[in-house]
Amino acid sequence: MSSKLTLYIDEDLISYIKRYAKEHNLSVSKVVNNFLTLLKNKPQRDRYEKGPSTPITDALKGALKDEEIDISDYHRHLEEKYL
Repeated sequence: MSSKLTLYIDEDLISYIKRYAKEHNLSVSKVVNNFLTLLKNKPQRDRYEKGPSTPITDALKGALKDEEIDISDYHRHLEEKYL
């Protein structure tokens, strides 16, 4: 069963959603419905344990993956900074 829902969304985001829907031959309602279904089906721990993500954080993910860094490097950094 479907019901009507009124949403207040930023105009730029509305324009993006409309373009996306048109490019994928979907209605805006279907795009929103698909997104909310994905959100509903996402495991609970993924939704709450990781916390909010920001563009800056996302850009830094994996930046040091090939580096040999351990806790002693962090301790040394703190000593240099505060002592």
